[in-house]
Amino acid sequence: MNNKIKYLSIAMSTLLVASSCKKALDINDNPNSPTQSTPELVLPQAMVATALSVPTYNTYGGRLVGYYATSGGVSGWGDMITYDFSTGFMTGLWSTPYNTLTDLQYVVDKAGEEKALFAQVAEILKVYNYANLVDTYNDIPYSEALKGAAILTPKYDKAADIYVDLAKKLDAATAFFKTATSTDAFKSADIIFKGNTTSWAKFANTLKLRLVLRAGSKAAFTNKTIDNIGVIESDVIVQPVFTKIAGKQNPMWNTWAYGADNAAVGTWGTQFIPTNYVMAFYDGFKITDGERASLVFANGISTNKNQLGNTDDPPAGIAPSAWVMRPVSGTISATNYRGLGVIKGPAAGQPLMLAAEGQFLAAEGVVKGLISGVTADTYFENGIKASYNYLYKNEADAATKTAAEAATYLQTYKTQNPDSYLVNFEKATSQEQKLEAIITQKYIALNFLFGHEAWNEYRRTGYPVISGLNTTANARTTFVSIASRATSADKLPTRILYPNTEFSYNAANVPNVDKYATKIFWAK
Repeated sequence: MNNKIKYLSIAMSTLLVASSCKKALDINDNPNSPTQSTPELVLPQAMVATALSVPTYNTYGGRLVGYYATSGGVSGWGDMITYDFSTGFMTGLWSTPYNTLTDLQYVVDKAGEEKALFAQVAEILKVYNYANLVDTYNDIPYSEALKGAAILTPKYDKAADIYVDLAKKLDAATAFFKTATSTDAFKSADIIFKGNTTSWAKFANTLKLRLVLRAGSKAAFTNKTIDNIGVIESDVIVQPVFTKIAGKQNPMWNTWAYGADNAAVGTWGTQFIPTNYVMAFYDGFKITDGERASLVFANGISTNKNQLGNTDDPPAGIAPSAWVMRPVSGTISATNYRGLGVIKGPAAGQPLMLAAEGQFLAAEGVVKGLISGVTADTYFENGIKASYNYLYKNEADAATKTAAEAATYLQTYKTQNPDSYLVNFEKATSQEQKLEAIITQKYIALNFLFGHEAWNEYRRTGYPVISGLNTTANARTTFVSIASRATSADKLPTRILYPNTEFSYNAANVPNVDKYATKIFWAK
């Protein structure tokens, strides 16, 4: 494991507070060394920890699925462009979720019947974190994980079996929240839905739909039914009151824009720019969509772009990064920015899932016969409008566009792309074309927000389509790095390796995998 206390939480120790002493004057109890906390205190910080993991996963997936490439002026990109991953590649994708899962398990263990609201939310967030781990690594410690010192070398469970159990947890959570009544204590601790039990039921239901669609027939689900409560219709955002203070800023802003000291973040910001491939879904090469381009990229469709792996005098980056919107007037700075788009500002909330993704999942659910009552066309178009609405949300996570304006945008979008079934769903004449349209629009909606989910969907479906060899001549039609060392036919990796810490502390249980051949169980 990461170390022999991997599944004991490191994160929890910084946020626990002392519980009441059994004996008020017991001199053996040190109030400055707390060993216990409460669900009310641990759950909110576990929500934040889950949110903080999203930018790291986005960074990992975004580089593999064509959202960004390297810019000029910097060299030595290594595995970023070669895909020659080592066991030391992005180990936080493993360690961070397990630390968070330990905190969530603490909530489940301590909640009891009187705090079942806390326990069920913790179960939903456990599913969210475990699913990220499975989708990244496949088989992982699950049934023997989170046992602390009792089991220091947990076995690895089969990924498909984990999916089945996660779906059961979501069924239970959905049923619970459909009839649950919120409490003041729960409302105060809930920094996602503010105690709205219906929203929690829909979130659990949407996560289950994602699991069922992703696994398909490759997991033996005991119940594939999607509850009639429906999917999320609003963005799932964690907002603990991020603010412009060191350590408390919105994580995307803190990573890609400015620090609390108002200095541009040099480690990432200007070193990356969009790819030629992703820009094709905005500038007319594949799809025309100037309005959303102006919200995603600093200079819209004119933003400098590059092909992954091209280190031969690539274009320059943009300060602070290519994904921070410039202000309407004046020079962009840490105090003068537009506050829209994908990186909105230091005080913006961090989404765990977009409403757009929920709608696209529902559209696929209709196509696959899992959902009825609403047409796939309706969900598909709602997904596009939800993406538009999210990009127009301001730093306060408030909508700035009306339903009428979103509808007008959609009609314009369809008119600008009259012959494309990727935009006009009614023109998709086969189930495969419908799936391609849904996943392509999901790819656009997730751009630079959830790169890992786009990468997962590409590996599952093969969409959006790439074509041609990974050469400079095909920069517009493939996102595969021209510096790829992958031995697979498509020159892409199939996965990343288990972290080196597992080989140090749990070597007897780590599966033997090939980064160019071993696939996640649901992969195409």
